Amino acid sequence: MSNFIKLLFIITLCIYNVVLNGQTLHKLSKDLPQVNKEFQFNVYVVLDSLREANFEPAQLQGAIANANQMFSPIAVSFAICKWDTIPDYNFTKLIKDTPEVDEMRLLWRKNQMINIYLVDSLANASNEICGFAALAGVATSNGAYVVLDKGCPGALTHELGHLFGLSHTFLGSGNENVDGSNCETAGDGICDTPADPFIVNTDTIWTNGCEFVFEGLDANGEYYQPDVGNIMSYYGCDCGFTFGQYLKMANTYLNGSKKLW
Repeated sequence: MSNFIKLLFIITLCIYNVVLNGQTLHKLSKDLPQVNKEFQFNVYVVLDSLREANFEPAQLQGAIANANQMFSPIAVSFAICKWDTIPDYNFTKLIKDTPEVDEMRLLWRKNQMINIYLVDSLANASNEICGFAALAGVATSNGAYVVLDKGCPGALTHELGHLFGLSHTFLGSGNENVDGSNCETAGDGICDTPADPFIVNTDTIWTNGCEFVFEGLDANGEYYQPDVGNIMSYYGCDCGFTFGQYLKMANTYLNGSKKLW
């Protein structure tokens, strides 16, 4: 098969996934819960040492438009209620799971809203990242937050997935069997997301464009074929969510203890 035909097939598959996981899926699947809510963002832009924002609001608006499309099957949408700035440049560079993050959130936040923090750079213990969010934080009054690197606002939809209770599709990095026999207890715990062997900080698993390339086998000797178009993967070919992911996101909020504005 020529590279052109492969590329055409991949693009077609991605479009199919968007339709299947988007409005068409919503219409065909009457049992998907409907949240029927527009969530409000309180956006904080951290200023640098020169009191510069280094960020254009339109960048985030585009990311919100994409999130609204992806979340529409469960009748969820997002809008900015208020823009604000954080004048303390000590928060321009943050590391996940450190006291600085908690301090920033304590000083600047609105309970009952989703707080978005835009900073100059983000990292975890081992590498740079585009963003992070509280897992299932939308179900609580003070845990609804997303921190984003100003350079990649497109990560918003992925981080909102975490906020609504979704884990990475590669959780466990290959401990889910390809045949799905342990799908409820391994991986992300959602059975319609295929087993994903991705391991952060390795070059042994990769994609050629959006084509999965890996010769490793699962515990049963089967080849992996993850959904490289899943928003909660790390393959960068974001096409959409699955039915099971939509179901979990809707129920995370509807069954949560708090209700946001």
